[in-house]
Amino acid sequence: MSTPPTPPPADKKTALRQRSLSTVALWGATLLMILSGWRTGSMILLGLFGILAQWEFYLIQRDKGLRVFKKWGVFCGVILYVGCWYLFLHAPAYAPWFETFEQIIMVALTIGVLIRLVLYSEPIQTPIVTVAVTLLGFFYVPFLFSFMAMLAFRPGNFSHESNFVLLYLIAVTKFCDAGAYVVGSLCGRHKLIPRISPGKTWEGFAGGLAASVGVSLLFQHLHPQGLPGLTARDAFFLGILLSLASVVGDLAESVVKRDAQIKDSGRFIPGIGGALDLIDSLLFTAPVCYFYVRFALAG
Repeated sequence: MSTPPTPPPADKKTALRQRSLSTVALWGATLLMILSGWRTGSMILLGLFGILAQWEFYLIQRDKGLRVFKKWGVFCGVILYVGCWYLFLHAPAYAPWFETFEQIIMVALTIGVLIRLVLYSEPIQTPIVTVAVTLLGFFYVPFLFSFMAMLAFRPGNFSHESNFVLLYLIAVTKFCDAGAYVVGSLCGRHKLIPRISPGKTWEGFAGGLAASVGVSLLFQHLHPQGLPGLTARDAFFLGILLSLASVVGDLAESVVKRDAQIKDSGRFIPGIGGALDLIDSLLFTAPVCYFYVRFALAG
């Protein structure tokens, strides 16, 4: 696919303005929900973003001409989010059963897709691709995104303030995105991986890295007890890890979009695109943050 022409400066300014307004509005509403202390509301919001992003992923594959069992994949994703809410917030005494519950969903998803493939009334030209893409949509979005719920709400693993952890993860991740976009737009010259994402530059990467580390250190300085055990050194290294994960997550979605020859995963968020465009980096930073907190800070 040929690289699209560089838009004129006026279009760049308009895109930057739209992206900034959408980002502030969406994440502002999200932060207000988190700060309100209504944990069920935060879980509903996480689930809503995840469901929309998974549906967009399936629609992208369908528009490429692939057969995807969208409804079954999204249904299993919804059940996963409901399970997170029930086991972590409604019945925390049963939280240790979450891994078993998750495995049951994975087995049901896989067997259900194969049964659907066998019973499907019309012949499918690429049956294995149908199975693979349906499974990928679940593991890429709801499975990875569920780590945000595990990080913030799962009881018994480590002591922390769930509001702080969510705010910390979102801020470090999204400031990496914002820093990379602003610095890359203003002074980006050297392409990062042009075959995947022609617009990303090494200058933008450095700007995102600096923003992530700075925000991580700021959070640790302002509220060191929000995540017990998070020292300034940990905040520094975690800021680096999360910025790297954010870039990889962004590039991973770029691969999906480039394969489908589209610019955005959706159209309902001006300047950003769709829900998958909004949470792509969080899909990778949430597991990284979860495992760092669980194993590096739990002791």
